[in-house]
Amino acid sequence: MTVTNTAMIGSMPQRDPAKALEALAKFPLGIPTWPQLPKRSFKESMTVQYSEGFPGIVVDEKEKRISIERGDRLLEGMTSFYEAVVNEDEKPFSITEAYAGGLHQFITNIRASGVKYPLVKGQVVGPFTFGFGLNDNECRAAWFDEQYRDVVVKGLTMKALWQARALSACADRVLMFLDEPIFSALGTPTYIGIENEHVLFALDEITIALHGIKALVGVHCCGNMEWSLLAQSTIDVISFDAYSFGDKVALYPEAINSFLNRHGKLAWGLVPTDTTEHINGESGESLCVKAHELERLFVSKGISLELLKKQRIITPSCGMGNLSEAEAMRVLELLHYVGEHVNG
Repeated sequence: MTVTNTAMIGSMPQRDPAKALEALAKFPLGIPTWPQLPKRSFKESMTVQYSEGFPGIVVDEKEKRISIERGDRLLEGMTSFYEAVVNEDEKPFSITEAYAGGLHQFITNIRASGVKYPLVKGQVVGPFTFGFGLNDNECRAAWFDEQYRDVVVKGLTMKALWQARALSACADRVLMFLDEPIFSALGTPTYIGIENEHVLFALDEITIALHGIKALVGVHCCGNMEWSLLAQSTIDVISFDAYSFGDKVALYPEAINSFLNRHGKLAWGLVPTDTTEHINGESGESLCVKAHELERLFVSKGISLELLKKQRIITPSCGMGNLSEAEAMRVLELLHYVGEHVNG
């Protein structure tokens, strides 16, 4: 039985795309999601996976390093980059099979099945995480270069649009997640100069473009952050680690209430992926109890229980790329159980 309110964050431990999709088929997701496979190749790691088409980027698979190489090559690349953006040419921003085997196998499998789903989920790295995961040859993060920051935002916008159009062959509508783990570091000394306005502007630029082709947009942060920041943006889904940080999200009741009242959804990462002890130590029943405890906390802050249940997606707390295959199957089993029973 497929439950309607479950999705996966993205990564899985398999190296073979077909085997990853076979594993997912054993516990079907309500919102089918293509698997990122970081163990398959360095090219499938979070930042590298979306780097094709960006000017000046050099990927060194042997040293497992990605960087911006400044000089004539970068200047030439910037010219062709902006030509493609201005002409709305998404082809240079396509994600090839070498960088996302799971995406291409996912689309192939669904086309072969003849099924068209109401909704499928894709993902790209968020602009903030990409901008800080990419340094030039002087070890300066791309985000701190105002010109290249614009390249990051516009490039990821084009990546997301290309992917959403590719996935639209499989579904009536696409939900595109922006993965932003570094959001949990906002406000720390390393990122003290980052303005909330810059973060919101970047998120909104990508979101507005995706809304223009009727796609939905979510942001996933697996740590703690100022959750009201995401609630102020134009995104449709806030994805959080409910297992470890659900009580922190409840500290922003007015912002969350406002988000839900404008039909935003919360993706509750109820199934732990952080440690073997947590994965094996929980049961479907215990995670449902945890969900109900968190519901009571939200309601005590003045948030509608009806909206919490109606506008909820259940997910793992984060990706499963670092787990063993057995642990990933356990997570999917727990996710399936919680999806079936949490609203009971």
